[in-house]
Amino acid sequence: MPRILHLIASDSLGGPEKQLLHHARDTRAAGYQIILGSFQESAHAPEFLTLARRHGIETVSIPGGVRPGLVDDVAQYLRGHAIDLVCTHGYKANVVGHFAARNAKVPAVPFVHGFSGESWQVTLYERLERSLLVRSPWVVCTSPAHARELGRLRRGRRAPLVIPNAVLAPREVERMRGFCPSREELGYSGRSFVFGAAGRFSREKGHRYLLDAFSMLLKMEPDRPMELLLLGEGREEAVLRAQVRRLGIESRVCFAGFQSRPALWMKVMNCVVHPSTAEGTSSTILEAMLLGIPVIGTAAGGSEDLIDDGETGLLVKPESAAALAEAMQEILDSPALCRHMAGNARSYVEQNFSPARQRSLLEMMYGSLLQPIFAHLPQESVDVLA
Repeated sequence: MPRILHLIASDSLGGPEKQLLHHARDTRAAGYQIILGSFQESAHAPEFLTLARRHGIETVSIPGGVRPGLVDDVAQYLRGHAIDLVCTHGYKANVVGHFAARNAKVPAVPFVHGFSGESWQVTLYERLERSLLVRSPWVVCTSPAHARELGRLRRGRRAPLVIPNAVLAPREVERMRGFCPSREELGYSGRSFVFGAAGRFSREKGHRYLLDAFSMLLKMEPDRPMELLLLGEGREEAVLRAQVRRLGIESRVCFAGFQSRPALWMKVMNCVVHPSTAEGTSSTILEAMLLGIPVIGTAAGGSEDLIDDGETGLLVKPESAAALAEAMQEILDSPALCRHMAGNARSYVEQNFSPARQRSLLEMMYGSLLQPIFAHLPQESVDVLA
């Protein structure tokens, strides 16, 4: 059975990690052995791998840090554990995995989930990553926008594959275990309209524009009870909290921290706002759409491919608090439009972002890459891979 390693630098259980956990479990009966790997930066294994082991998934935790032997350690693992294909996710795994796979003579496929540039160190890593993505024989993007961007840079090489993220069906969301307070426990009245956002607190996520927009909206609609619920954590949190105090809206904004099950919390929200200035295929937008929650997004990156303005959500100019405030007011004033967009969005997601479709596309990619490696097998075995 072909052994495929998916390697990601993970310190939490975010969108890409959830995708990999689902894929490893979903592919068990398909003739592939999926191994999940990450880099260990502390005394404890990443939460992502701990959860994977509970589900009986094979894992590997490689001592991380920026050190000379990191590439050699990964290459040694690839050779010693008979890995047939390595798929890498994110800038660190893409860079380290590229050199390790070349050293071990194992085919590698980098996956692009997005670019953040959230610090100068990340920016340097991402520049190196882009130079490798341009030359890599295969590249997979979760967003058509990133595929178009990289396709222009690859100059005649194979176009990047687009394999979208999958979203859980509503019944699976209902079965998720986890705590989510009720509106009453959050201090919201039954009449309150709750805007929400979920994502890492970093500059490219655009939370500062959302806070300014919400402050404007409160002045535009002073008699309407409204709340803003923020899910996430990150290096910008202190700056955002200071902005909330400066705007004088502390009583209307709740910082709920990182939530590994954001879909549970979305049930409290009347509208999800995603104000990113750079984005791939947003799991937040997809989950909100599937749950029938109206969405406002910005015309930045992959969000433009998800939102048909006025049909599956509202799309506004990025980096514009005024445009966000206007769209939020439209949501408040147009319940019929909200119902129209929510119904269309749910159908769109169910048709295009199902786990079955993602699995089919990944298996087609595996078959294309592994068939030359397993050409010595009997034809019936090769057919299974293809």
